[in-house]
Amino acid sequence: MIRTFAALVGDRLAAIEAGSDAAQAGARVDGTHRPASRGERGAVSEQAALAHGLRVRAAALRTTLLQLADVPRTKRERAGPGALVLLEDEDGGSHWWAILPGGQGDAAGGATVVSPSSPIAQALADAEPGDAVSLRRDGRLKQHEVIDVR
Repeated sequence: MIRTFAALVGDRLAAIEAGSDAAQAGARVDGTHRPASRGERGAVSEQAALAHGLRVRAAALRTTLLQLADVPRTKRERAGPGALVLLEDEDGGSHWWAILPGGQGDAAGGATVVSPSSPIAQALADAEPGDAVSLRRDGRLKQHEVIDVR
């Protein structure tokens, strides 16, 4: 699971770095040309702002990759950072949740990846198989049973 999610993050990082390079290229003004109009100056400024934002996001993704490398890959008995948790809801549906740094509700490896600070991960903190947890989903509070923790 961690490798699958790390690959997803790595793909995002590559795409953002390519976009950042393209935006930075659009923000450059060579020494012989000065933007002739306000519109042209505005476009150059917008490209520079976009390049900066993409660099900030790329740095966050690099941090996530480093944090993922530090997640212990041992089997867990309780839910917490690095855990893969199977929940069954009150309607009998089941769903896997992975609690990993950088998770933003991404689908990876058959699970939804959430960050350790997310409301779902907080509700699952220290839960073990057989425990009941309440999660707010789709605007309502639902009861779930923890079926498995890995």
